[in-house]
Amino acid sequence: MKSKTTLKKPSNSKKGYLKPFAILFLMLLSNPFVFSQTIVERGGRLQVNGSHVTTENGQKISLAGNSMFWSNAGESEPFYNAQTVNHLTDDWNSTIIRPALGVKESWDGGNNYIQNRAAQTAKIKRVIDAAIAKGIYVIIDWHTHKAENYVNEAVGFFSEMAKTYGEYDNVIYEIYNEPLLSTPWNTVKNYARPVIAAIRANDPDNLIVVGTRTWCQEVEEAADNPINGDPNLAYALHYYANTHGQWLIDRTKRAMQKGAAVFVTEYGTTDASGNGGFNPQESRRWFNFLIENNISYVNWNISDKNEDSSVISAGRGLQGLLDGNLTASGNFVRDHMRSRDYDDITLSTNAVTIDGASVSVFPNPTQGELFIDAPNVTVETVSMYDITGRLVLSTRPEKTDKQIKINLGELSSGNYILKLESPQNSIARKVIKL
Repeated sequence: MKSKTTLKKPSNSKKGYLKPFAILFLMLLSNPFVFSQTIVERGGRLQVNGSHVTTENGQKISLAGNSMFWSNAGESEPFYNAQTVNHLTDDWNSTIIRPALGVKESWDGGNNYIQNRAAQTAKIKRVIDAAIAKGIYVIIDWHTHKAENYVNEAVGFFSEMAKTYGEYDNVIYEIYNEPLLSTPWNTVKNYARPVIAAIRANDPDNLIVVGTRTWCQEVEEAADNPINGDPNLAYALHYYANTHGQWLIDRTKRAMQKGAAVFVTEYGTTDASGNGGFNPQESRRWFNFLIENNISYVNWNISDKNEDSSVISAGRGLQGLLDGNLTASGNFVRDHMRSRDYDDITLSTNAVTIDGASVSVFPNPTQGELFIDAPNVTVETVSMYDITGRLVLSTRPEKTDKQIKINLGELSSGNYILKLESPQNSIARKVIKL
């Protein structure tokens, strides 16, 4: 027997509003991400599936984003803020931002995390907070070539980050930027283990990325001798298109064939030095490889330093970014990122759990018909609320119904909250009517 569905007419009285569901609804309504189709809403918590970093529901993806410059460098100062993050998201189609926490360098005059912890942490948090508010991914990068010298500091920092941000699907932890050629892989592994443990004590499931030797080019070595024990761990690959050619692409393919998940947390269109050798032809070859093999990639760098890998013209500051006063590399990367289309990424919110059983809600977004597959649970009531909390649709399915069909054709386009009630529980999920 078909379920009876009733569309509710709008009402100004409080009768049509949520009562037992009010607290949960207000929580959903107060969350700025619930009613927007951000990339994180679509992808959910990124996870390692075999040799790929995928969306939460296992879909292979290739996301493109931007890396900040060293946080301990003066050239980075104008850009560690929400204006930068918002502009890159809206204008560049950026899906990932990577604040590069400068741990300690000889050239930074003490303006680093080790010697100026509070200021550097605040700087990084501004970018993380802005990324979460904007609904994009954020790579928290421990930016040093000698991370093994700062194990205790890294444990403390990432423990704090995991406690503060571990509940957000946006967050990715990059615990070692670039080990040197001379750094043994076992040294990297020994450093990584306590840092990973510190993260997992507070965040059991967000993605962790570990740098590989030789400035993140020895991904095959990591595949041959992986860090075991964590199912959501990937390895960093860094390349600069005018220096690293087909040989590194081939090495990456071999690493993936051996089961390593690769994430390009830093790439450039120039020489490996970051200056000179802007090479759009080789950059395009790399882009094609990364997209075809579902590898995500992040461009170095958001700064106005006078070198070719910077994306903003020298000395132009934040306004240069906002006004589009970019270098040749900046214009090239922006054009490429704006050409990327992520509309095929499936929303990660289509599966829910009630009374310990999985329930599928699809398609979402929908143009009219919405199906609820509930083979192992009894759904007693299905309700739909608009963003003001007004009840606009309700139905009581037959107890034998294992697939419930709801017609949303009469509803206006927009965002709604679907509430499913079983004999023991109720759950809520966002539904988008196109």
